[in-house]
Amino acid sequence: MENGIDVERVAGGIDVLTLRGEHDLSTATDVSRRIESALESATGLAIDLSETTFIDSAVLRVLITAQERAAERGAGFAIAVADSSGHGVHRLLTLTGLDAKLATRSSREDAIAAAAPA
Repeated sequence: MENGIDVERVAGGIDVLTLRGEHDLSTATDVSRRIESALESATGLAIDLSETTFIDSAVLRVLITAQERAAERGAGFAIAVADSSGHGVHRLLTLTGLDAKLATRSSREDAIAAAAPA
C-alpha cells in the first residue's frame, strides 16, 4: 500500500483527511499542516485511519492536538479507525488508552456524522 494523505470536502463543510499506509515522524509535520489547513475553513474534521497500517507517537500527538484545536475552534471532530483486532492502529489506540480520549468511530461514515457541528 502506498503512503498518502488526501483531503476532501463533503456535505456540510466537513473535511475528511484520509491517511493511507504508514505515518510516523517523517510525515507528522505534513499531516499536522493539512489538519491545520482544514480547520481554518471546515465546519468539522473527520480523520479516516481505516487505510492506515502504522502510526507512531509523533502522529498520535498530532491527532491529540487536532482534537484539542477543533474543540477550541468549535469545529466537530472524529477519527475513523477499523475496530478489528487485526488492525494495528486500533490496537495501538487501545493499548495506550487513547481510544477513550480520542473521538473514535468504527467507520468513515460514522466519523463524518460525528464531526458535524452540533
